This record gives sequence, C-alpha cells and structure tokens, in this order.
Amino acid sequence: MPPSRRLEDRIRELCVSVATAADCDLAQQLAELQAAMNEYTRRIGNKTSASVLAWPELLAERRKA
Repeated sequence: MPPSRRLEDRIRELCVSVATAADCDLAQQLAELQAAMNEYTRRIGNKTSASVLAWPELLAERRKA
C-alpha cells in the first residue's frame, strides 16, 4: 500500500476517534487529525507541483514571454 493511502486510512481512523472521543481526549485527537490533514495537503500540493512542472509547454511559454 503506498504511503498516501496509509495516510488516508489514518485520517479516516482519526475521524472516527474524534467522533467517539471523550471530552478529555478530544483536544489530542483533533490535534492529531489536524497534523495528518496538513501532511495530506502538503503531499497533494507536491504532487500537483511536480505534475504541472513536468508539462513541457509550460516552460516553453514562460521562456518566450
């Protein structure tokens, strides 16, 4: 299973734990969920950037301008 899939599974698990957490555990569970979602967002951004920068037309157009 690729790392991104494992992270998605972890986010799902954290969502369930937040929904069922006692008040005393809620802050910790929310912090873990926020960290996992930030990591997911960073990974998606990196993948998107790599895809866009791989387009040869993009670089060619920038050089002409």
